[in-house]
Order: sequence, then structure tokens, then C-alpha cells
Amino acid sequence: MKNIFKLFTFCLVLVLSSWKVSAQSGTITFTLANPVCNNDGILIAQTTGLTPPITFYWWTAGVQTTHTVTNSFDTLFNYAGGYVYLNALGTGGQAYGNFAGAPPFTYVVTTSPAICPALGTAAVTITGGTAPYNIQWSEIPSGTVVGSGANVNLPAGNYSVLITDAAGCVSGTYAVGDSIYIWNQSPVTFTTTSTPANCTNGTATVSGLGGGIAPYSFIWSNGSNSQTITGLSLGYYQVTVTDAQGCYQTEGIYVQQSITIGTNVTLTPATCLQNDGSAISFGSGGLPPYSYHWSNGINTQNISNLTAGNYSITVIDANGCVGEGYYYLSSSTPITVTYSSTPSQCTSATGTATLVATGGTAPYTYQWNTFPAQTGATATGLEPGTYSFIVTDNVGCIRSGTVVVPPISVVSGFTNSADAYCTLSNGSAQIIITSGTAPYTTAWSNGGNTTSITNLAAGGYTCTVTDNLGCSIVKYAVVQASSPISIGFASTPASCIYTADGNIVAIPYGGTAPYTYAWSNGQTTNIASSLITGNYYVYVTDAAGCVQNSWTSCGYDPLNNSCYCTIEGTVYDDANGNCTMDAGENGIENIMIHCSGFGYTYTNASGHYSFQVPTGSYTLSENVQYFYPLAACQNNSISVSVSAASGCSNTYDFANVINPIHDIHISTLHYTPPIPGHTYYQHVIIKNEGTINETDVVSGYKHDGQMNLSSFSPFAQLNAGSFPSWYSIASTGLTLAPAQSNLSIANYNVPTNIPLGTSLLFNDTCSYNGLINNWLSDYSPWNNVNTYYASVVGSWDPNFKEVRPKGTGVPGYISVNDSILEYTIHFQNTGTYTAFNIYLLDTLDSDLDYTSLHPVYSSHNFKAEMTENGVIKFSFENINLPDSLNDPLGSIGYIIYTIKQNPNLTPGTQIKNSASIYFDYNAPVKTNTTLNTIQQDISTHDMIKSEFDFSIYPNPSNNEVSIMVNAGNGSSNGSLKVMDILGKTYITQQLSLKNGNNLYGIDVRTLPAGIYFVEVSDGTNSYVKKMTVVK
Repeated sequence: MKNIFKLFTFCLVLVLSSWKVSAQSGTITFTLANPVCNNDGILIAQTTGLTPPITFYWWTAGVQTTHTVTNSFDTLFNYAGGYVYLNALGTGGQAYGNFAGAPPFTYVVTTSPAICPALGTAAVTITGGTAPYNIQWSEIPSGTVVGSGANVNLPAGNYSVLITDAAGCVSGTYAVGDSIYIWNQSPVTFTTTSTPANCTNGTATVSGLGGGIAPYSFIWSNGSNSQTITGLSLGYYQVTVTDAQGCYQTEGIYVQQSITIGTNVTLTPATCLQNDGSAISFGSGGLPPYSYHWSNGINTQNISNLTAGNYSITVIDANGCVGEGYYYLSSSTPITVTYSSTPSQCTSATGTATLVATGGTAPYTYQWNTFPAQTGATATGLEPGTYSFIVTDNVGCIRSGTVVVPPISVVSGFTNSADAYCTLSNGSAQIIITSGTAPYTTAWSNGGNTTSITNLAAGGYTCTVTDNLGCSIVKYAVVQASSPISIGFASTPASCIYTADGNIVAIPYGGTAPYTYAWSNGQTTNIASSLITGNYYVYVTDAAGCVQNSWTSCGYDPLNNSCYCTIEGTVYDDANGNCTMDAGENGIENIMIHCSGFGYTYTNASGHYSFQVPTGSYTLSENVQYFYPLAACQNNSISVSVSAASGCSNTYDFANVINPIHDIHISTLHYTPPIPGHTYYQHVIIKNEGTINETDVVSGYKHDGQMNLSSFSPFAQLNAGSFPSWYSIASTGLTLAPAQSNLSIANYNVPTNIPLGTSLLFNDTCSYNGLINNWLSDYSPWNNVNTYYASVVGSWDPNFKEVRPKGTGVPGYISVNDSILEYTIHFQNTGTYTAFNIYLLDTLDSDLDYTSLHPVYSSHNFKAEMTENGVIKFSFENINLPDSLNDPLGSIGYIIYTIKQNPNLTPGTQIKNSASIYFDYNAPVKTNTTLNTIQQDISTHDMIKSEFDFSIYPNPSNNEVSIMVNAGNGSSNGSLKVMDILGKTYITQQLSLKNGNNLYGIDVRTLPAGIYFVEVSDGTNSYVKKMTVVK
């Protein structure tokens, strides 16, 4: 396999060369004053626009050298000829640049793998210099010389090459920073198997040995040398099997853990760069007591004095069961920024934007993401558009956001269109201009240049309108394919809900007979027959090829109950333990009941449940919760056989007892998003998830002061002078019965001049017993504290789904021990009339435990039903949801539920979820898809020695960054992503990976200063590393 080592893309032979690169506040010019021969090159870097003293940070072949000078240039002596990256920091400014490299000659190395027991090969081809060449090969990292000459035979391993030509000039790995790897290809084959750990008795075994010569020896990553290893905890274990002739193969196996230990971490953000953050973990799911082991070396339940950054926690229960979690501790900032802007000409950059920073510690520095970059509170010479910024105060606190510079003339308009008839090109489109400066020019995507275009086929057309000042707007017109066909329906409802005897007759008219039909259930005539109740689509095509589609429903006779039997009952608190529901014994809400082969339902507020099932045999069971265990006399596997008949009803109650548990849960979500100039409505929900009637529930709340909180009942401001952003529930507290919730609505006035993208921070806490600091005594204290982030936006989709924890980066990395996920489905009636019945269909990911789904809160009354394969339906019947035009706030709804992961998910498992929202008889609205990805456990990282890896340098950086990817043994197509800590992707790049090292460059000059995550994937493995961008 060929491996070309031109590490930084350029291989130039120069006598005197210059390389000039634009920089943030200055420039760097490189001059090669002395050509390179034998580490004797002299490279001079001359800066302009920087004020001494200047510190020069040189990187070449992976080695950093630092010089501080009092003039405007610096010299790199003993330069070996490789690629150079330079960052120069002067007083109040900086510059950065790259020098392509100037080795005395170039070379290409090709390798072949070591196919055991034979050796591999390495060959070098040299271009330039003076022959003959002295070539020396060495092993890395020992430096032992292992061969010489242009062609060598080598065992598997990592090597370097040193080349000296007849003139004494030298180059090689040390100069260009490459790496030469001979891969092992072994005939040895085997399989590995494991048994789960519960929690320190897992095993791993090698079996199916073949391909080599016996006897075989074994070396495991935990030091064992037997074919089977025992006494294992959760983690990944590697084994190297070696045969009698020294051929070896390495494989690994993941040992699962039967019990999931929750880490349940609550975080308190740090302030800016200060070390005042904290974290506390609550072990769950195992046998107490728990021990806690943090990545910073602290072994207590809570850690404090933390700066912002990534932290991991290992929780071990009394049986040695392990849980691990990974968390990012964010930072808050006291800086508040508003802005003003002046419009720009559309044909020249004349706009300005001015920031006003308050809070924090003055003075402030300002960095604009313009080109060239600008500093200072005001950015000038701006075209119409959006510009991001970073404001830093005197102690390093940061606030970022985006400003909008409008055009001097706002062109606006709208399009309308006339349909094309079937497949003909007789449609039309028109642009109607409503504002701007006349006269106007129009340019359509089909070449038209008038306000109207004709003779159009069905499709999409864009129109660019430019006014007399050069300002423009692009509008989109859609020409539909009209059909002369209309479809009427005549239906006969099914005689009963489970009887397939309904039919629907499609009656097309207006087209050219004969017609063909395609029903959603596969039938192909005008009559769809033998139907059960449900929705059906039909596609009708006439003889001329015109198409029409429509959908309708087949009902059923609700008065006929002969095809089913009702199985119903009540889950109740059996106070006297006699398994009979006596007077005064109350039902229990929100208990999941399973009917085998049919599905799941939940008890209502009275504890009642019901199923309508056809003839058959079923097993009833309750999904027992710790809070409400079954009474000692209650059987949890009730066999039921029913024969459908009119009036058939069978009643089976479930007797439970109540464990007295305090468990208060607080959730925060946005009802409407924060949009400049609008009201931001935020919902804070406090629910009694416990079993005790709470009479003094208190809560505290804090916002970051960037918006004015106009109302927030029943919360009251603590102290307008000393603590203007702090609020609490009135001293009397809330009274909440079990399963009861309290909704508080915070109404914020969003400033018109707050930048887009501004991060908003909210903190809330609740406690059941009158003292806010007593939240730690709650049954599940991790959901008594909530840190909620929102971002100022300009537009949004009101029908969407979100998940917490969101996870890290675009993949949404979470731990296998983040076992409980909280989903919220938001919906809004954006139609033109009231929606009476709404239902949400949510097909749960197969990696979620369906039986653990727990509804937490909903904006409207609902009923939840779930099929055996995890399709849950939330029905909101007769809620009369108004449309958004007539009642913007009343048109919104949502539901919150929690659900657990399936146990023992393997690293890399993706959990995806989306929902379909049905408003009456309209087509469904599909939400976005949420994504969480299970991250590698800490123990896994410790035990894996993967061939695939990558490195980032220089890091930190403010210019160009080199990504060195070691692709291992083989070639593949991969990808690279750069994401911020909130998961927003800034850079994507496709990679073509060859075996060994691969070098790629990314430009980070346009990125705001901050912490980013670089994800590199080879199509199978994905790894993420942190990168810091400085300005």
C-alpha cells in the first residue's frame, strides 16, 4: 500500500522564498535567508501592524519554540525544512501565518504489511538532492537503527527514516514530522465471548482458535495470561493471542454489567474563569453506600472550586457495581450586551454596529467576526447582514452574540402562481413588490426578467428583485400541477371497532375515464373493502395521466359492542391489605397496566384503566413502581379469557400499598422562544411525584438579568436592591397532593436590541419541606435543581421535540448511566381554524425501555396508550385548540415524559426519537429528530489501545489548525466536524483516509474564541477531542 509523506501538503525547494498571510491585526512575511541543507536553514518572520514586545510561537514538525523580541521580526535558526506554523502576539494585537516548508529534497515512502511470519517492507523514492543517498531506518520510540538502504524488510511497528545526500544535506521524519507504520497481518483467528458482570463476576473467553500453529499464549489488557479471565467488572478488555511461531492477533470484548448504576449529577456553573463551580452526584440503582471518584482526583460525593470544563464521575456501590458519567460544567457571565446599528448601502459596505456592554469588570475588549477583523465597540464598513462578536471584560468574562446590520432600502414582496394543468407547461408565476426604491429589475431562475412569467411546468422558481439602490431580495414561487380530478367518497362504517367489514367507495370526477386506483392498504379498485376503522389514502390517475390524491376515514358503529369485551379496573391504595377496594380507599394515578398481546395504558386521576379487546386470552399485569408496591395479597399476573359479546365486561383491580416518599420534581421549558421585541413566556412546573401530601413546597429561581421579568406568580422578588434577579415562592409555600402539579409562568420582555444568539441562563430549585436548602433530603434530589439555557432567536418551528440531557456535540454524547431521558413534544395549531382533537404518535427507539415511560406533565388533559412494539399515542380529545392567528398563546400545547434507556447499551449506540402530530383530519406534522449517542465508558478508554486516533496542533490556535489522523491499518472514507459546546456545527469536511498518518488543515479564523469539539470518524469509529480557539 502506498503512503505519501508530504506531511503538510507542500514540498518546495526554495533558495529565497516569501509566504505572506493575512492575520487578525497584522501580517507575517516569511523569508528563507539561508537554504536548508543539514539543519542549517535560517527562516526570518517579519511582522507588520504589531507593537513590540512581540512573542513568537513557532511550531515545526510537532515541536514548539518560543521567542520574545523587542523588534518586529524573529529568526528561526537550525531550520530543518519542514512546515512551519507561527503565531505572533504583540501589544494589543496578533498575527499568524504558515510557511509551506523548504526541505533540500522530497521523498515518498511506500510500505507493505508484515504477513506473519514474513516481514513487511518499506521503500523510499527521493526527488531532488545529490545522489547517492545514505538512508537509515530507526524504530520509534526507541530510536534503535533497524536497517539501511532504499528498501528494507521490517517487522510490524512504527519507524522513522533519515536521508543524507552526497552533498551532506539531510531530511526525513525529524524534519517533516511524518510517521511510517508497518502493519501486522496475522493468520491467527479466534473469537471472544463474555458473560455479564453482576457486578464483579464477569468473564471473557477466547475460543475458536485457528490459522496459526499451536500452542497459543494469551495476554489480556488486565495482565492475565489465561484463555479465560474471570472476576471482571464492566469494561472493555483486549487480548493478544500469539502462536508458536510468534504470529499474533489482537481483539477485544465488552463485558456488560447487569445492573445500571445512575450517577445523577447536578451542576452549578462557574462564573467566567473563576473556580466557583460545583457538582454533586447521587448514586442510584445499586446497593448503598456509594463511593464517588471524580476525574479531578476528589473522592467525595460533591466537588467544589471548579472551573468550567469537562468532568467525569465513577460511582461504585457496595457490591462493586460501577456507574460512570460525563458532564460539561458551563460558565456564566455577568456581562450584558445591547447594540445599535446603522443601515448599509447595498452596493458598498457603509453600515455600522455599536455594542454597549454593562456588568462584569470594565474595561472591555471587543472582537468582531469581520474580515479583516475589527476591535472596539463599533464595527464600521459593514455590508448588510449578521455579524458575530465577543466581548471580554478585564477579568476574562466573555459574552458573545450576533448583530444585524440592515440594508438602507428594504425590498419586500410576495409571489403568487397559477397551476400548470397536469403535465402541461401552462402555469404562471408573478412577483408583487411592496417596498423598496423604484425602478426595479427582476431575474427569474428560468431566465425571465419581467414581473410575470408564463408557460411554466410544475416546479419551483426563484425570482431576484433588485431596486434602484442595488438592494435585492430573493423570493420563491411554486407552480403546482393542478388536476381536473376531484374525489368524493361514500363509506360504510365497520359494524364494530374490530370487525373488518367497512368499505369506502372513491368517486372521481372531472378527469378523463377510465381511472386507476392505488389505496394505502394495497387495494387497486375504486372500492376499498373489508376495512377496519382507520384512515385510508387513495391515489387516482386518469387516462390522460392526471393525478389526484385524498384521504378519508372509515368509522365504526360506536353503539355496537359485540366485537369486543371491556377489561377494566382500578389501581388503588389498599390501606387494610385485604385486596378489596373498600370505602375510603383511593385510586392511584399514572400507573402503567399491560395487557399482553394488546398493549399498555395508564390509570387516570381516579386510578381507573380500561382495554377494549377482541375475543382471546390475555395476561394483565401492573408495571410496579417502588413508590406503590403491590399488596402482599395481590397477584401481578392475571389470566383473562374473554369472548366478545354485547355488554361483555370484566373487572380486575390491583391492590397496592404506599411507601411514604417525598419526591418533588421541577422542570423548566420555553412556552414561546425569546425573540427580540417580543414577550418570552417560560413555564416552570413543580410536581409532587411522591406519595405524601406536601403542604409547604418552596422554590427558588434566578435569571441572569438580561431581560426584564414582568410577572411571575406565585414567585416574588426577594430583594429588588440587593438581589434583583432572585425570586422565591411566597413564605406560605405550595400545597401539592401526590401527582399534583403547579405551573408558574414567567413573562419576560425581550429587549429589541439584544443580539441574536445571546445565551440566557436560569436556575431553579425546589424542596418539599419549607427550607430551600433541604432539597438534598428528597428521594431523587437531582431533579430538584435545574439549570436551564435558552438562546435568543429570530425564528422557530413551533412543532418540535427536545430531549434532556441534550448531550455533548452534534451526536449528543451521553453516558450509559444517563439512564433517564426527559422528552418534551411541543405542538401549535398554525392553521386557520380551531383544532378539536389532536393526537401525537411517537414511535420509541428500540434502545429505550418502553415499560419505563412515565408522563410527567401536559398542557392539556390527555390519554396515553402504547402498543406492544413501543408506539405511544397521546390523545388530546375535545380540547378546542384555537389557531395561532386568533390566539397565539392559546394555540400552543406540549407534553413531557421520562423514559429509561435499555440496560447495557454499547458505546456508539444512537437513540433517535421524533413524533408525528395530527390536528383533526389533517396530514401529520413531523417533528425534528432528537439524537443521543452512548459514549465510551472511562474504563473502556483506559483499556483500549486503538490504532485509530488523531491529534490537533497547534492547540490553542487562532489561525489554521493541523489535524493528524492515524487511520490504522487500512483505507476508508471518513469525516471531520468542528462543533461548539452546544452542539452547533461550524466546520464539516469529508476525509479520504489512507493507512498510517493523514494530515488535514482547517481554518479557525472565522470562529469566535471559545472551546470547541473536533469529531473525527473513519466510518466505524468516532473520537472527539477538545480544541481551544483564541483571539
